[in-house]
Amino acid sequence: MNFEKLSNDLYYKSSHYKFAKKPTKFDQGYVKISEWVGELCWHYISRRKELEGRMEEEFIGLIKEQKSKVSALAPSLYKEGLLKALEEVSALD
Repeated sequence: MNFEKLSNDLYYKSSHYKFAKKPTKFDQGYVKISEWVGELCWHYISRRKELEGRMEEEFIGLIKEQKSKVSALAPSLYKEGLLKALEEVSALD
C-alpha cells in the first residue's frame, strides 16, 4: 500500500470539507477521520522505513557471515567463484 499517496489524497480531498464556509457535522466528521487516517499513514511510513533499515542490516550481516564461512574453505576454483559472487553482491549496495 502506498501510504504517502493515500495520505496526500486524503489531505486534498478533505480540504473542501475543512475550509467550508459553514462546516456541517458531516464536514467535521470527514475531516476528523481524514486527519486520523493521515496520522496512521505517517505512522506506517516510519515503521516501514525502520523495518527496511533493519532488513538491510540483516542482509549485509548474512552476506558477511557467508563470506567468513567461504573464506575458511580450502583454496579452490569453487571457493574463488563463491567469493567473487559474494563480492559482487556486496558491491551492489
